[in-house]
Amino acid sequence: MSDKFKTRTGMTPGVQKGTVPFSLRENRDSPQVASLRVLSRRKFLAGALTAPCLLHQTVLADQPRQRPPQPDRTVDLHIHLFGVGDHQSGCRISKQIKQSPLFGFLLNKLAVERRAETIDEGYVLALAETLQESGIDKGVILAQDAVYDRKGKPDWQRTSCYVPNDYLFQVVGRYPQQMVPCVSINPDRADALDELQRCIDRGARLLKIHPPIQGVDVADRRHTAFFRRCAEAKIVVMVHTGHEHSAPVLDVELASPRKLQLALEEGCTMVACHCGTGWAGDKPDMLPEFLEMLPKYPNLWGDTAVLGSMARVRDMLRLLADDAAKARLLHGSDFPFLCYPLAFAPRIGLKSALRLQGVKNPIGRDFALKDALGIGRESAERAYRLLI
Repeated sequence: MSDKFKTRTGMTPGVQKGTVPFSLRENRDSPQVASLRVLSRRKFLAGALTAPCLLHQTVLADQPRQRPPQPDRTVDLHIHLFGVGDHQSGCRISKQIKQSPLFGFLLNKLAVERRAETIDEGYVLALAETLQESGIDKGVILAQDAVYDRKGKPDWQRTSCYVPNDYLFQVVGRYPQQMVPCVSINPDRADALDELQRCIDRGARLLKIHPPIQGVDVADRRHTAFFRRCAEAKIVVMVHTGHEHSAPVLDVELASPRKLQLALEEGCTMVACHCGTGWAGDKPDMLPEFLEMLPKYPNLWGDTAVLGSMARVRDMLRLLADDAAKARLLHGSDFPFLCYPLAFAPRIGLKSALRLQGVKNPIGRDFALKDALGIGRESAERAYRLLI
């Protein structure tokens, strides 16, 4: 064939790659045509056999890759919101607490007065920064109701600390990814049920009562309807139990874990804050009461708030020695009150205690200490599943 009849590709004009030349189609019985038929049949069969495999690979490629199991999320369910009322917060704090060495120490430690022009705002900024950098996923932030008189009216003379629910919702609303509100309602107040419903309507899922400093007997049968409503709404009720050392106590007997029986029998999920613990010399010893109640009430839990402090080492170790109690513990730090890892050096080793003592973040340090004691992450994940 003459070169002038070939294209640049070297093929005869009108003939495309992969097609049978016209001259061969003319001779259907020629050896060349038979060979091409065999090749085409083989290609078809090979394609038919490999198509399902290719389809399977394509489907697998389109499916999202399965990630390795991720650790459960964590929560610190015991973080205090405080204020003195200098930033339109409505908070109150007694002169006795303001003038205490502990109050001044915490203000300085958290650099509250250097963060903002007011103590209230400075504390919120310190709390938010500490929580965000702690390694904990969420923090439950606590309000604090007042003491009430026999008519259900606020008794400001006997109220040592007050953080209103509206201020709590305001602060938590600024940090919704990190903070969960825990309202405080003293069931002695005249409008307790109305306030409870108002808070439920605003999304509250937890409630805190502090009997020994609020002067309320949670075992009083007059509060039956209140706790029944909490149970119906699936509100987790947190109640301070055990001895209190950071605020004036009106009646220490009100801190007995046995006082929780009324609410438990009404169906409430209850958290005995601090598990009825105290300092080594505190009387009466209430921790045994908490331990005795656990088998009877599966809806009773305890938190580890303030149990990392120097004064509660004895009771923390007593809790850790009880396997049934360990399985019912929920993680709490009691921020801004600080833990002291060096006090646990005999249990976790001096090297570990020194390392933990050097952790600057207070919430993170408390979590790390509880983790070194064998209950930190497990109790924090358990708290998240129960409360969030």
